Amino acid sequence: MRFEITTKCNYNCIICPRDKLTRRIETMSFELFKKLLDKILSETNQYDTLTFPGLGEPLLDKTLNKKIEYAKKKGIKNILILTNGSLLNIKKFKELENVGVTSIRVSFYGNDPTSYMKVHRVRNKNLFNIVKDNLLAISKIKRYTQLLLTFNVVDGSNDGCIKNWINFWKDKVDLLEVWRPHNWVNGRNYRKVQKNKLKTCGRPFKGPLQVQVDGTVNMCCFDFDGKLTLGDLKKQSLKEIFSSPLYNKIKECHLSGNYKNSGLICENCDQRNADKSDVMIYNSKFKIDERVKMISTTYKRVI
Repeated sequence: MRFEITTKCNYNCIICPRDKLTRRIETMSFELFKKLLDKILSETNQYDTLTFPGLGEPLLDKTLNKKIEYAKKKGIKNILILTNGSLLNIKKFKELENVGVTSIRVSFYGNDPTSYMKVHRVRNKNLFNIVKDNLLAISKIKRYTQLLLTFNVVDGSNDGCIKNWINFWKDKVDLLEVWRPHNWVNGRNYRKVQKNKLKTCGRPFKGPLQVQVDGTVNMCCFDFDGKLTLGDLKKQSLKEIFSSPLYNKIKECHLSGNYKNSGLICENCDQRNADKSDVMIYNSKFKIDERVKMISTTYKRVI
């Protein structure tokens, strides 16, 4: 299950559709997190992994450690964090490791200050070296928590430094991945939406439980603005949410492959592209043709 604990972010990355976000900029309180997690675990025992992704930077949440500790006490085995790494130093890394974080995935989209600033759209010229030095220091210590690095290639901004980035980091971290950015459905326009599409991306059937910052449940993590909001976990049970008319409509379309006049954003989503050969450039652990069919947090096959 994925909990978006904040929509606040200290970056403005070129690949992120934050400029189109109409949802509130807020952070989930510990009280709400506790209530929602308790509710989920009282209704089902199928979840053993909790991820902190979303449209915000989770390390900005001052109650993050408290949330992780509570989740571990409730029996969650794996805790994963997605971050831009700006607030991740050795002290913070060890702190997160001590409360039980399994892995930390860092978005690090440059191999020099210029490319880094272009893609992450930050003004601090020193930030690249600060993040790089911190990641390098973390990579040298003995650790239980895995350190994963992701690079998204943006033509004209950081595409000239891919090889150097790979060669520098490939022997230093636990997993290295180089992707081409996706479209966030209709939030960006990086991938061509192909005529030849899959019936389904697989997420309505095998995807994670996506809990948004306000306690609502969304069908898909690529739906950044909540167009596929299925229900409100503060007021409804999981059974009610996944029996909703919208979920049944989504399920029907993904079973038949017919999205015409459905009004669903799934109709022109690049995640349904049949040819995925242009999605990933490099992976240090998985075969690319298999990796692109997996969820990016548990690596379970979704397509």
